[in-house]
Amino acid sequence: MALKFCKDCDDYRPVGDFTKNARTRDGLAFYCREHLAKRSLHSREARRTRPRVQRRPSEKVVIPAGHKWCADCDRVLPVEEFVRTVASTTGYGSYCKPCHNARGKLAKDRVGGSRTYHLTRRYGITAAEADHMLRNQGGMCAICRVAPAAHVDHDHATGAVRALLCFNCNGGLGQFKDDPDVLRAAAEYVQFHTLSQRVIAVAAAAGLGSVRTIRPGEPPVGSQRRPGTHGTSARTTGRSSGSRRREQAGEADG
Repeated sequence: MALKFCKDCDDYRPVGDFTKNARTRDGLAFYCREHLAKRSLHSREARRTRPRVQRRPSEKVVIPAGHKWCADCDRVLPVEEFVRTVASTTGYGSYCKPCHNARGKLAKDRVGGSRTYHLTRRYGITAAEADHMLRNQGGMCAICRVAPAAHVDHDHATGAVRALLCFNCNGGLGQFKDDPDVLRAAAEYVQFHTLSQRVIAVAAAAGLGSVRTIRPGEPPVGSQRRPGTHGTSARTTGRSSGSRRREQAGEADG
């Protein structure tokens, strides 16, 4: 069953409990139907009682050339005091820089703070969802289980969030490009050399002298053969090597 996290429930719910929302990454609302209805009712009530915001300067306000009026602080300031934007025909935003920053902070707080804002933009999850995952992992990395989980790990091909990892494990997966075959080869490589060192240490402790371990794919010690070649010995036939050579060349006596 497909699940989705509801921040107000602080748990995962079946996707059937969510309404559609084309503006979200997964096409579903952020909250389940029950909590979405409560939030919508609260929002409507707030809009009904909220005083109207003046969007245009009064007729008494004089705006000299190279200046703009800020709708939030109701001040006329040089255009350099406004943020740049390509969405406006003037090339500047509607609010001065302090008011613009205040609005940005308010927007982040509305969705759960700066942490949720960045987690949602990059991974499609909220801070509450990340905290829920962290609790289920006992606060530890999902791979090594010994270091604190501080990083969100996701599939770079699909963008799907997988788990929370520590710095080293998260960086290691990235260095190995999430390739299971390479990761297995690396594990076998480390295991082989670790066992080899133990063999050498045991041999030295027993007084056997230096010991060279056989690497994977090498022929046994003392073998004169190379992998894939035939043996060099031949059975005695009573004929000389010259007779055998002439027979092979088609020159032997009839």
